[in-house]
Amino acid sequence: MTDAVSARAHFQPIVDVPRMRVVGFEALARFDDGVSPLEHLRVAEEEGRREQLELQLIEAAVDAAAALPAEGFITLNASGRTMSFPELAELLRRVERSWGLELFEGAEPRECRAVREQVDRLGGFLLIDDAGAGFADETRIRDLRPDIVKIDRALFWESLSGSEGRRRIESILATAREVEARTLVEGVEDAGQLDAVRELGADLAQGYHLGRPTSVDAVAEMLADLQRRVGVDAAGL
Repeated sequence: MTDAVSARAHFQPIVDVPRMRVVGFEALARFDDGVSPLEHLRVAEEEGRREQLELQLIEAAVDAAAALPAEGFITLNASGRTMSFPELAELLRRVERSWGLELFEGAEPRECRAVREQVDRLGGFLLIDDAGAGFADETRIRDLRPDIVKIDRALFWESLSGSEGRRRIESILATAREVEARTLVEGVEDAGQLDAVRELGADLAQGYHLGRPTSVDAVAEMLADLQRRVGVDAAGL
C-alpha cells in the first residue's frame, strides 16, 4: 500500500449511548510494520506524499467496509487538502452505505469551509475531530456546523476529575447542540466512563470498553463479545 510497507483497515464501533446500540464504525489504518498511522502520515507529509497516502488508506477502508454489517455507517479520516482531491469523490461514490468524513483537527479554516461544501455535494456527513483541542473549538463548530462533534479524549478524561475540564467539555457540548450536531465522546475505557458519558448527555461514544479497532473478518466476533460484556445491541446491523 505504501511503498515497502502495507496497511489494512480496521474498524471500531460507534455506540448510540441512550439506546446502547452500535450504529456505525470508524475506519482506522493499521500498518504491518507496527509503526503508528500518525508517524506514517508525518513522514509522508515531509516527503510530499501525504495526500497520496491518505487516499490509499481511504480506498482500503472503502473496499473493506463492503464486508461490514449492512446498516451501520462508516466514518473516514482525511485532511482538508485530501478532501479537495477529485479521486476522493470517486472513492466515496463507491460506498454503499451512509458515510461521514472526519476532518483532522489541524485543518486550516479555508480548508474546512471547502470540506463542508464537498461533503454536502457528495451526500455525506461531516465530523470535527478532537473538539476542545487546538483549533477545534466553539468557533470552528459554529462556522462549519458539523453533523457530529467528536470530543477530544484527553478533554473527556480531564473532565472526570477537574472542574476546568468539566466546564470546557460542557461548553463544547452546548455549542454542538446549538448547531444541532450530535456529540461523540472518544476514549471510553471502562463502565464508569460510560456512565460519565451518559451523565454529560452525549449522543455517541467509542473507546476500548466499547470495542477495539478490529479487522473486518473479526468484527462479528467483536460485536458478539460487546453484547455479552456490556449489553450493547448490535443485532440491527
